[in-house]
Amino acid sequence: MIKNIIIINDFDYIQGGASKVAIQTANLLCEDYNIIFFSGDSKETNVLDSRVKNICTNQGEALKDKNKLRGAINGIYNFRAKKELEKILKTLNKEETIIHIHGWTKCLSSSVFDIIFKMKFKVILTMHDYFIACPNGGYFNYKQNKICNKNAMSWKCIKCNCDSRNYIFKIYRILRQLIQNKKVKINERITDVISISDKSEEILRKTLNKNIRIYRVYNPIDFKSNVENIEPSNNKYYLYLGRISKEKGVDIFCEAIEQLDLKGIVVGDGKEKNKLEKQYKKMDFVEWKSSEEVQEYIKNAKALIFPSRWYEVAPLTILEAQALGIPAIVSDVSVAKEFIKNPETFTFKSDDIKDLKEKILLYEKSDINHTSKELKKIFKQEYLKLNYKDSIIRVYEEI
Repeated sequence: MIKNIIIINDFDYIQGGASKVAIQTANLLCEDYNIIFFSGDSKETNVLDSRVKNICTNQGEALKDKNKLRGAINGIYNFRAKKELEKILKTLNKEETIIHIHGWTKCLSSSVFDIIFKMKFKVILTMHDYFIACPNGGYFNYKQNKICNKNAMSWKCIKCNCDSRNYIFKIYRILRQLIQNKKVKINERITDVISISDKSEEILRKTLNKNIRIYRVYNPIDFKSNVENIEPSNNKYYLYLGRISKEKGVDIFCEAIEQLDLKGIVVGDGKEKNKLEKQYKKMDFVEWKSSEEVQEYIKNAKALIFPSRWYEVAPLTILEAQALGIPAIVSDVSVAKEFIKNPETFTFKSDDIKDLKEKILLYEKSDINHTSKELKKIFKQEYLKLNYKDSIIRVYEEI
């Protein structure tokens, strides 16, 4: 019988989609189980329920460590994280415990898997990204700004300078992946994973051991069934929500909106933010916001634009927007298109500003409020019946 659940994630605050799901999982389950949240970086955000035992190594993000050598070592194999997790595991009965890993590459490293495997605890991984196989986690060439089709960790992959910084960082990522593959052997030794979209499962399946058990559990979304009737035709702006980086295609969004002389808002942060703020003077750039504030931005948007140049895995913002009746216009290479019900109207050719503009203009001429009502109806009938809490518990019981 399961009594203890350890949620492992690099951050104990909402830093991205994986962190948000990890925190939601802990909060949803703490009423019924003893929940331990284990992380490497902490902020006083109070997003975890008070019933969740929060344990953090407080080392911070490895590559942001002022001591570069220490940071590099921790990123490749974090000995302290391994030792701290071992202390926790020694207090628990492994027959009564499930370990659920969400993110490990920014702070904790694959060392957490190493001790879990050695102590023979039951573990499951939600595949929020592609780090289990790809050194940079995205099958994306940041130098060429396009999806990478090379076999991960092949000689062609190792030689390729695809890192967003420089080839030295690519070498660091290769070393990290070699430790993960050769010493820890995640791909060989993990037996249970959760996939969250068709495309990401298709990409990653070939990198995992043949006997892997793959469970489909769609990410939970913030949704209130009694939300007021929203009429997006009355709203004034188009919205981008998320990390501001090259692979996300925020520049495509900004360029299209400015060329059409429409109002646009970018909510998020990232390496490209300062550059894009200077380049696109008419756009409003807003820092990361709380979940409640993000919902307000979505509710007041005419549509969400998701211009990602890379695969993604299962973007939460698309689901949250559509659940509120706000349509999303997404790029055709992104996994997001799996969650779009009328792709002819609401997908555009990746990296094609002209096609994005055409889709926005087509949407402007359509019956926007009718589309909004249909979206909400679809989510009530289809997506929202998939209860995340019940689904995740069923998976735990099968491991």
